[in-house]
Amino acid sequence: MKHTDRITTAFTALREQMLSLAERITGNHDDAADAVQDAFVKLWQQRGRFESSSHAQGAGMMTVRTTSIDMARRNAHHSDVSIEQVAEPIDDVSDNDRSLAYRQVRYIIDNDLSDNQRKIIDLRELQGMEFEDIASCMNMTAANVRVELSRARRRVREIYQARNMDKKS
Repeated sequence: MKHTDRITTAFTALREQMLSLAERITGNHDDAADAVQDAFVKLWQQRGRFESSSHAQGAGMMTVRTTSIDMARRNAHHSDVSIEQVAEPIDDVSDNDRSLAYRQVRYIIDNDLSDNQRKIIDLRELQGMEFEDIASCMNMTAANVRVELSRARRRVREIYQARNMDKKS
């Protein structure tokens, strides 16, 4: 079995478990997806060192765990919001506030992302396309689509949070 097949097989077989582990650690589905993708990229760069699929699976789970912990720590360090504020039900948000947030996110997507990132977000989030379908439309690999989506989500989140922190100051 080729080195690339070992990594791909490991991540395909354990993707749901990895997402579940990452979500338990980060507390956020988007962060969990980003952590799994970051772990895949890290292991892809080391693909020649795995002797078997089970070795790659073990390394994958461990890398997802450490990546998720790092992400959770980084997010906790940068957050000025208390856990009680985060835990408030979404029903308490008015339609106007929700509409404003959507408009702000759309503005960030339209003005602050690269063309590829914008297209990938639109195809995945608005049209619900699968990674493989997006990859074929954009002449990319599915792995590259996942990386770009992860980067785009992270960029939108960082810009949105920065702009909202500026308004609170």
